[in-house]
Amino acid sequence: MEIEQKRYLNRTRFTFEDERLTYTMGHEAGSRSFGVHYADVPMETTVMEARSPWFLNAAAVMLIVWLCRIVAGLAGPVSELDLALHWPLAASICLLVYRYVVTPYTVLKTDAGEVYLIRDDRHEEILDEIMKRRKSQLLSWYGEIDYANDPGEEIRKFHWLKVQGVIGDDEFESIRTRIEVFHGPMQETDFMEGPSIN
Repeated sequence: MEIEQKRYLNRTRFTFEDERLTYTMGHEAGSRSFGVHYADVPMETTVMEARSPWFLNAAAVMLIVWLCRIVAGLAGPVSELDLALHWPLAASICLLVYRYVVTPYTVLKTDAGEVYLIRDDRHEEILDEIMKRRKSQLLSWYGEIDYANDPGEEIRKFHWLKVQGVIGDDEFESIRTRIEVFHGPMQETDFMEGPSIN
């Protein structure tokens, strides 16, 4: 499955493969692409807004040209064209475009790079699909109880899955009970200390 987003000069493409998300982003400065396992996508998101720096730079150049024409006009005879206000007017329009032409993003920071989702009408669909596949992949990687493993480690693993939003409280308690039935009762501190999956 592939979903594309576009807003002004910004484009994103999400290719949902079986094991990985391939992400491509393009904008006026270029493009980049990378792949990431769904399990490596964090639950935490940040929000940012992007503006085109071209309009800000154009406004600065127009104001500099206008000021240079004023300074040149002071040294010699002043004509109406030299002091024309079309330069600051054009610069003001560029500044307004820079201020109000914004692309809002949700950002997912992965080890492979940052995934930017344009906040448009497909935003929730894409985010839900990524999180659904993330949950499925984490369950396939870590969702089986390994009774040969240390019981504290196994309970920590499933506690981590609960914190990641992959399993709920009831499912965690059910798994914890099954591990304790097999290995014997455990204290809360037996599985809450020590290393965990990260």
